[in-house]
Order: sequence, then C-alpha cells, then structure tokens
Amino acid sequence: MPYVQSLKSTPMFDYVFIVVLVAMLIGSAVGLFFIGGYTVKILSMCIMGIGAFSVVNGINHNFFIKEKDKDERVVSIRNKAKAKAFNVMEIVFGILICIYVLLKENLLTISLVIVAYLVFYAVYMVYISKYHKEM
Repeated sequence: MPYVQSLKSTPMFDYVFIVVLVAMLIGSAVGLFFIGGYTVKILSMCIMGIGAFSVVNGINHNFFIKEKDKDERVVSIRNKAKAKAFNVMEIVFGILICIYVLLKENLLTISLVIVAYLVFYAVYMVYISKYHKEM
C-alpha cells in the first residue's frame, strides 16, 4: 500500500507555513501593483522570509515531530533523494563560488559560501567515518 499522508496527520505548523507564504505572496503583489514595483528592500525581505521559514520548517520536521516513518521503503526513498540532492548541491556550490569570484563579489559573501561548502563536507566526512566504523 503506498504511503499517503492524511490531512489529520499533517502538523499544524504546515498550515501556518502555507498561510504565511500566501500572505507574503499577496503582500508582494500589493507591493508590485500599488506601491510602484519591487524595491531591493522588498525583494530581500521576501527572500529572507522564505529562507527563515524553510529553515524553521526543516528544524521542526527533523527534531520536534515525534511521528517518524516506520515504513522502510519510504525511509529508503528519502535517503536516496537526500544523497542525490547532496551530489547536486556540491556541484551547484562549486559553480556558485566560481561565479562569485568571477563577478568580483564581496569577500564576505564568497567567504560565507566557502564556509558553508566546507561545513557540508565536514559533516559528510564525519558521517563517512562514523558509518565506516559501524560496518
């Protein structure tokens, strides 16, 4: 039987996240049509809000939701998807660093991207070591 998440098992946080995202989009449309277009401040606030909510949503799903999947198939699919996403992410981060350097972006921006890149690889190496010792 395929895994289907029912509406009753959807956490309240997901509904709040969707409502806030829709409110941000409506506010963005109001800013576009009635205030006279997007400004740098409006765009940066929208991007920052989306980023903050996705971080909070990820933390909520990983640490605070006690109902974990018990279906091995779903767990295997999620693990394979995360592995593929990591492989794509390492390529995208490398390209992003090269683009920032070629565009002569601020040194702080380049440093933050490089630190994030190295943090991902440090976590990757730690877990490779851990799993290698276990198996």
